[in-house]
Amino acid sequence: MADYFAASIEFPASALEDAEIKKALKDEGVKFEPLKGDPFREVEAKITEGIFYLYKAEARWGQFEELESLLRSKGIPFDRQSGQAFEFIPELVIFRPAKDGAPAQDLTFLLLDDEPAVPVREIKDRLSQGIGAIQAYLDINYPDYPPLSDFV
Repeated sequence: MADYFAASIEFPASALEDAEIKKALKDEGVKFEPLKGDPFREVEAKITEGIFYLYKAEARWGQFEELESLLRSKGIPFDRQSGQAFEFIPELVIFRPAKDGAPAQDLTFLLLDDEPAVPVREIKDRLSQGIGAIQAYLDINYPDYPPLSDFV
């Protein structure tokens, strides 16, 4: 039996025009009608500044497996964050499709206080090599990526 814990995902709202994505969202419990006096739902969905946001209090493994796979296959960028539960460490998944000659980015970061956790040992091991070695490590393992707003 799978564990269920909180997760959220964001992607450009223009993706809602895709029937497969809309079906995957319905399968996740998204209701595409206005709230009617129920301020608390286990599934919250909204659009803000062209970005669709979905929060689910009990997502399987803290993920949206089918939806994430669908977004990747269609080249739709997304950010997914899962909460902590028992032995599961919160994580942030960033997907950015290939664009303007830049390769696709599919990044997963473990989180500590909502920030990517950087292994202290990796930094200490590079201290004697200078700031350039530390910067190179960070550039490879924690690269910059365009914000979702660049895709709206």
